[in-house]
Amino acid sequence: MSYFFTPHPFVAYDPTGQNTPSLAIDITRRFRLSEISRNNSLIFYNYDVKDSDRPDIMAEKYYQDPRLDWLFFITNNIFDPYFQWPLNQKQFEDYVRQKYGSTSSAQALNHHYEKIIQSRSEQVIYDGERIVIPERSLQVDYATYILLAPSVRRNIDCFTFEENENNRKRTIKILDAAFVPDVMREFEEIFVT
Repeated sequence: MSYFFTPHPFVAYDPTGQNTPSLAIDITRRFRLSEISRNNSLIFYNYDVKDSDRPDIMAEKYYQDPRLDWLFFITNNIFDPYFQWPLNQKQFEDYVRQKYGSTSSAQALNHHYEKIIQSRSEQVIYDGERIVIPERSLQVDYATYILLAPSVRRNIDCFTFEENENNRKRTIKILDAAFVPDVMREFEEIFVT
């Protein structure tokens, strides 16, 4: 990711207010994909991040340059790769232990209640394509939860909530390698000129 910050301009910054400015990277200038690129689904494809995937390794694999790891962040609106990139199993377990004390504590602690609207994923054929309609639920308060029939309600513990949140981050968009030169030209026009 250091390559992403390399061409950024520097700005004089005086953090102490004692008229002794230092040079700092101007992080207020931010690169975004052009509107045309961002809305063109043909230049991206979906990918499910595996436990062993790291952005730099994936950049080496897909773009033959580990310094292009920032492309994954730009294309997925990830601003904080430490908290918005999916954690691997060990990182996830460490995170749960740090936040809740232990896995068993997280499993014993209620996070929220849900009303189950559609109990399981269904596959349907639409225009000749198989489409998966995911399970659907609605978060409800405790008073609503206790009035629901047991077959249409669910208690979500903190461990399950955290695991679902981490898994939700796994599906990302990857920029097709054929379009990387175009994005690099856009990037250089903004920061290098």
